[in-house]
Amino acid sequence: MHLALKVSVALAVMAPVGCGGGYRVEVMGASDNPQRQAPRPHTHYDSTILLPSDQSAGEPSQPFAGTPQEKSVVHIRTGSQSCSGVLVGPRLVATAHQCVASGQTGVIPADPKMEIDIASTSLTWTTRHGSFVVAPACAWEKLDLAVIVLGDSVDWMPPAKVGTAPGAGAHVQALGFGRCAGQARGIADKVGLVKSIDSDALVIAVGLCLGDVGGPVVSSAGGDLIGVVSHQDDPDNVAHPTTTIFRLDTTSARSLFAAAAAVAGGNDPAKAPSVACE
Repeated sequence: MHLALKVSVALAVMAPVGCGGGYRVEVMGASDNPQRQAPRPHTHYDSTILLPSDQSAGEPSQPFAGTPQEKSVVHIRTGSQSCSGVLVGPRLVATAHQCVASGQTGVIPADPKMEIDIASTSLTWTTRHGSFVVAPACAWEKLDLAVIVLGDSVDWMPPAKVGTAPGAGAHVQALGFGRCAGQARGIADKVGLVKSIDSDALVIAVGLCLGDVGGPVVSSAGGDLIGVVSHQDDPDNVAHPTTTIFRLDTTSARSLFAAAAAVAGGNDPAKAPSVACE
């Protein structure tokens, strides 16, 4: 993926890093790199570490659609940028704020170049276009979550079910189209433990690649959708990398979904309420 974005605890190149405030996350055992200092408390957007680049960019050759959770994963293209996302309603796709509205807040017209590839069968894509993007009233470093309102409904695909974020030690699975150089693993092989949790985010013990940004993370126990991928917390060469995901069971996330659903239902986008980040 060509998402050259600079993230809070770990992404890439476009926006300024370090938006004040936020909650602290204790990342335990995240210092296997001898060049790093001992583990320390840090906010999940105070670092500038690059996520590994993807081995190949562009549209995946076919969907990964073996389970209902995999069927809900979408591939988002905006020009040369590529992200993952997840269908959460017939006309709603959740993804990372940085993927579709970096530097913008509120309800904005979707980029006309944006294309959302959705599995129509296990082997073929159907492409939809966004009409609006609903983003929270803060920089994406503070709340890396946005909802795309599709121009046309996806009636054949059941949306992912949002569940409650699990506690530390629970098994989770990340789903996305990123694949780092040298990796052979598929979409279903990105499984790990929750390392820590705070009021808006989880840190998970799963190393991911740029193409996974915006993709869903689901509970291994019940398959419920619990968050979307934001950024990696560690350098590429640590033995046990961790990744920050933003929760979908928070007041901010629910408000964002409600605003997007209202726009999809025909409400005036200009009158959509602002979605606070805390």
